[in-house]
Amino acid sequence: MKVEVSEAQIQTVADQVQVHKFGGSSLADAYCYRRVARIVTEYAGASDLVVVSAAGDTTNRILAIIDAKHEADADADGDYGMAEVLLKQLEKYQQGLITELLSGEHQQRLLRASEIDFARWWDWLSGAEIIENRPELLSYGELWSARLLSTLLQQQGTQADHIDARSFLVADDAPEPLIRVDVSRAGLLNRIAPYAGTRFIVTGFICADPEGRSLILGRNGSDYSATLVGSLIDSKQVTIWKDVAGVYSADPRKVERVVSLPILDWREAEELARLGSPVLHPRTFQPVNRERMVIAVRSSLKVENQQTRIGLYEDAEASGKVLTALSEVVLFRVDLRDAKLIEAFEELELTPLISWNEVAQHQAYYAYHQNHLDYMEQWLAEIDTKHNASKLTGYAMLALVGNRIQETEQYSVFKQETSEQALRRLALTPDNNAVVAILEQKLDNRLLNRIHSQLFNHRRSLGVLVVGRGNIGSAWLSLYRRLRERINEQMDVRIIGVLNSTRMWLDYNGLDLTDWQDNFERLARPYEMSQLIPELPNAPYDELVMLDLTDATAVAQLYPSFFANGLHIISANKRAGASTESQYSEIRTIQQEYQREWYYNTTVGAGLPLNYALNDLRNSGDSIQSISGIFSGTMSWLFENFNADVKFSDLVREAKERGLSEPDPREDLSCQDIIRKLLILAREIGLRLDWKDIDVDSLLPEHLADIPLDEFMQRLPELDDGMQDLYQDAQQTGKVPRLLASFAVRDDDRVIARVGIEYIPEGDMLANLIPGENIFVIYTDWYHEMPLVISGPGAGKEVTAGGVQSDLNQLLSRLSKKV
Repeated sequence: MKVEVSEAQIQTVADQVQVHKFGGSSLADAYCYRRVARIVTEYAGASDLVVVSAAGDTTNRILAIIDAKHEADADADGDYGMAEVLLKQLEKYQQGLITELLSGEHQQRLLRASEIDFARWWDWLSGAEIIENRPELLSYGELWSARLLSTLLQQQGTQADHIDARSFLVADDAPEPLIRVDVSRAGLLNRIAPYAGTRFIVTGFICADPEGRSLILGRNGSDYSATLVGSLIDSKQVTIWKDVAGVYSADPRKVERVVSLPILDWREAEELARLGSPVLHPRTFQPVNRERMVIAVRSSLKVENQQTRIGLYEDAEASGKVLTALSEVVLFRVDLRDAKLIEAFEELELTPLISWNEVAQHQAYYAYHQNHLDYMEQWLAEIDTKHNASKLTGYAMLALVGNRIQETEQYSVFKQETSEQALRRLALTPDNNAVVAILEQKLDNRLLNRIHSQLFNHRRSLGVLVVGRGNIGSAWLSLYRRLRERINEQMDVRIIGVLNSTRMWLDYNGLDLTDWQDNFERLARPYEMSQLIPELPNAPYDELVMLDLTDATAVAQLYPSFFANGLHIISANKRAGASTESQYSEIRTIQQEYQREWYYNTTVGAGLPLNYALNDLRNSGDSIQSISGIFSGTMSWLFENFNADVKFSDLVREAKERGLSEPDPREDLSCQDIIRKLLILAREIGLRLDWKDIDVDSLLPEHLADIPLDEFMQRLPELDDGMQDLYQDAQQTGKVPRLLASFAVRDDDRVIARVGIEYIPEGDMLANLIPGENIFVIYTDWYHEMPLVISGPGAGKEVTAGGVQSDLNQLLSRLSKKV
């Protein structure tokens, strides 16, 4: 039923509705579908349109089935066995996605629709139904994707529906269908304008002729569909979600240390597409209103600040942006005296990469991508009746694309570098947005990397957000100031923010850390962390890291949001690593999904390289059987200094004053801090362990557990009698009390874990530590007769700050190698 759409509704659609496009690789399996559903709900507006391709390799599967049937039709035996096998695999794949993603009525409804679809396919294969129009069969891939994604969103509580583009996108049949813009625009607006608040999932790749016969828009048709749909509603933005984070300064599969480009002008982007960029296709730009629309290219695998916005940036300074290359280029040499053939080349819609004349030799040259060879040979077979054109192979292309390229220093560098190769021709493109070199040689990645390095002397940047300005935060900031030059050798590292629980000092240009405490008091402002996190990706850095130097549960609970918004995390805070098993699993899932780094070596053993050692053992093939020892530097300091002549309460007060204990010493006395460390260690080696699984003997009386901290510190002497009794009891057998933690894996894979006081012989290494020293006794498959022992300072703000810096060094090392 047609609904009348008002001018106001049309304008609302144009101003508020954006278009998002997801390709087949973004929908390859159930995990990918869930990720796309999350992106759609978090990054698309409530009324946005989402254009989708066929899931995974569905289109190729359909083509293989069609080809297998045609081969069987042509075969005298008529064996459709291969087509049947392929069709069964396709049916299993599509219905497997439904059963894995959906449940209840949503699942049953889509399975019924799928069964109807495949019943038609089987009828076609058996000959019961004749379908001669190949696009009719190909259209199912996109239809299945749109239907499944919209139903998944509905199941998750999002208002969504799907649209078959053939219901509004009308075109006349041609090698590239000619869109009837007015009728298509009216059909789309009539469908979506009355339904504000609904996310419509639209099929890409397909359209229909005026009689309803299915047509396809060709390969790369889904990107073209997205910008076409955007142009029909006069949208301000189309976001194309790919498996790369925008457009880079070179192909990241071939060149190291590429740079993600934040913006490209339309002319630069079109030139790059024409020169064979794998990210962009020339047809994508055809429908675009360049004065209004922006195309954003983002990664569906890594949703963060890296993206490329393509728009009207004519006033941008002259700059080389992208080094692009084609390993195989075909030259056509044409006799200049054949005026008719030369005219045909000049009028050919397929524009050459470059062309030039060598007048003295009476020859013209036209360079084309290898992918266009079949088309060119067929075209020449029809038009070159005198055989005045010849094909030359064995060539490659290098090109530097950028606005007003001839005005840049990079142009001179490119000329110099290519002149040292087997250069056949170097030329500027007519609009001065690229310089192209045709080389009579093979390209290798070493050459590309060397030239890229000469062209883009770019240092990757890291923005650091410091959360917590207490003992550890202050010590680390002082350490950073001393080591700043060394830290910046690998990357451009800047502190962009220092935060405590209520106030924030933030500057994306980097903070001046001279007298930083005074500057914080003067410049910090109130903030809400939940509001800040989504804004952080706007910081102009290649990478971001949050240093959690707090002991705050509220910060740890936000780790999934930090990861999802593109930040790496370095933790001195144990709360996340020792959260409940379900919370921990969620944090790890989000971290891995967004491919972020999480370092937390200081959460156990302060600056000791304990986690690194355990990971190295496991990665080398060893298996950890048990770990025991004194996990708390605070408790080590307390018990090594405790004897019959010293009050335990005085030691606790001194430990707090010296920054050796947690801010609230009850975290140490209740063994909560040790339990967290035990959980972190166990999980680090792959064990499943939760709070309820640990046997704990606390040193904190229940009547002191929930009182205010100040009152607790005043009532500390109430601990003394019990602790003296404990010490005297141990002395009767020549032992001393020590607070130990341990866990071990039994033969049945059960984990036995305990934290509590044990009496240790006075000569044992566990009873003779330097006060504050941690000790970890590790038994493994390799270290089963004599354990591996790691010991050293386990508390103190300077030691912990050094451990945080060690984690930062590890992160920098990893990021500096990152493509």
